[in-house]
Amino acid sequence: MDKKDERKRLVFSGEHVSGRDANGSSLVPMLLAGLVLIGIGYVAVMVFV
Repeated sequence: MDKKDERKRLVFSGEHVSGRDANGSSLVPMLLAGLVLIGIGYVAVMVFV
């Protein structure tokens, strides 16, 4: 047998290829938390400067 014949074929689903975790949470909560922190920082800079 040739080494090429011994390799298994890899099959990826669309979720794996896109980097999205089907069982995990999305990045939306992190995005919202970041926006809230930016807003708090903006208010703090405007009040104290």
